[in-house]
This record gives sequence, C-alpha cells and structure tokens, in this order.
Amino acid sequence: MITSLLLVLVTAIAGCGDKEPAQRKAFIDFLQAQIITAQGTNLPALTQDQKTAFGKYIKDYAVMRDFHQKMETELNSSLVPVFSSMNALTSVNALLQQRDELQKMADKSPRWLEETKLLQVQTDAQREGLKQPEDLKKTYDQAYNKVVSQPSAAAEQIFTLLPEVLKNIVVKADFIKSQGKTVTISGNTLQFANQAQLDKYNAIQKKLLPLNAQLMALSRELHRAAE
Repeated sequence: MITSLLLVLVTAIAGCGDKEPAQRKAFIDFLQAQIITAQGTNLPALTQDQKTAFGKYIKDYAVMRDFHQKMETELNSSLVPVFSSMNALTSVNALLQQRDELQKMADKSPRWLEETKLLQVQTDAQREGLKQPEDLKKTYDQAYNKVVSQPSAAAEQIFTLLPEVLKNIVVKADFIKSQGKTVTISGNTLQFANQAQLDKYNAIQKKLLPLNAQLMALSRELHRAAE
C-alpha cells in the first residue's frame, strides 16, 4: 500500500513538473511579443487563459506590473500636478499668483525622488529573488530593462532636476514681485525701470531656461516610452 501511494505521489509530482517547460515557453513568447518588441511600456492585466498558460511565472510578471502601477500612481500624484501648474503660467501675473503653490511643490519634490529610488530598490530586490532558468532569465532581463529600469532611470533624472527648476521659477516670481511699481507688466512682457534690474532678471532667466528645457525633454522622453 505504501509503495503504491509513493508511486502515485511520484507520478503526480512528475506530471506537475512536465508542465513547466510549456509554461516557461508560453511566458517567454509573451514577453517577447507583448513587451520587448511592442511599442511603449504598457503592461496589461493577464487573462485567465494566460495565467493558466504561464503557471508559476505569473509571479515574475507581477513584479514588473506592480512596479508599473506604482510608478504610474507616483507620477500622477507628482509630475502631473506640477506640469499642469507650469503649463498654466501663461502670463507674468499667472506666475505671481501661482508662486505659493509652486513653492509648496518645490518643497515636496525632493521626497518624490526618494520615493522613486525606493521603489526601484524594492523592485530590484524582488527581481533578484526570482528563480529562473537561463533562457527565461535572458528574455526577462530584456523586458525588465525596458519596463522597469529605463523608466525608473528617466523618472529619477526628472525628479533630480525638478527641485532646481521649481526653485528658480519661485526665485523669478519673487524677483519680479520685489521690484514693485518699478516694473511694468503686460502679459508676458516686463519693462524694468533700469538696466540693473534687467540684468538681474536676465541672469535668473539664463539659469532657468536651460534647466526647464532639459526637464521638458526628459518629460517627453518618459511620455514616449509609456505610449
């Protein structure tokens, strides 16, 4: 009886193990077609059929998809409001009116960088904990680089630059306001009473404009990757 039970158990275990090569192949094919060669970094929820086909490897996919969802939440709660506020600066008066809100964002922005770095560290730790055959690991690493490592690096660059951009926008607003009635405001045009004022303003702009252009370029790069 014991021998028979052991035989049944061994057969059952062997039967489960036989599914792994097919599950691995299905997952590799999915990664290649739906992530590596696909445009953008969209990570759809798996269908029930896909979950069945991938077996235990649905955990491996969850590592990337969880990162993607958390990063999207982070960007929506930080960058989206920042860029909305910056896009609303269509005149000098709008800049002066938004000054305090921009200062609050500048104060918060270093924390966004810390949160982005922490998310990357946590996701990398999960990645290191995965046990994958070599053929899957090679394909998975390509997918992981595309949808985790590269977006994280781009977001980190943005969040590193953002505090400096916001700080200089506030400096610009404070300078204009400090000039009082000695500066005339008309839409986006400023007319200063003397050359010294203009020189100080131009010095602020000279520092701000390249930083802002770099921030916008990084933002477009991140957006294109997510399309």
